Amino acid sequence: MKKWRITIMTGMTFLLTACGGFNPETALNDSREQLNTFFTSHEDKEIVADYTQESVLTFLEGDLSEYFSDNFKEEISGLVEKIPFEETTLDPIPNKIDFLDDSNNQILWTKYVIDDYEIDSDNKQVIFEVSSEEFGMHSNDLKITMYQDNGNWKIFSISE
Repeated sequence: MKKWRITIMTGMTFLLTACGGFNPETALNDSREQLNTFFTSHEDKEIVADYTQESVLTFLEGDLSEYFSDNFKEEISGLVEKIPFEETTLDPIPNKIDFLDDSNNQILWTKYVIDDYEIDSDNKQVIFEVSSEEFGMHSNDLKITMYQDNGNWKIFSISE
């Protein structure tokens, strides 16, 4: 009888683990794939927006927005509204959108690579440490937190 109980408990534990829950390895692989897709979505150094508030907001709210959580989209829009677009040199620029810098009519571009990661199982998030592999004006290292929303991995926050 005791053997059956152990077998049933082991089976139930396996089923509960397999049905739902947060799988760190799957989370890492799926979120990394989504982040790399985001990084390569505009990799040919194409101009993605003119240096105007309207153009930048349109860009961020367009196809690219599928990579952002709703919370992140709201935060970025608020930061974009604070950028003094009429100036040619932005110093300081809000940290979370420094990829929009246009200093002396030069265009900033950055190619990021994933250096490391941390899995936050409690919050069901994956935090990536990324750095600039190639850059047009300056480099920066970032932490990008991703979480799953309706089956899709999205950028939840970015910090330095």
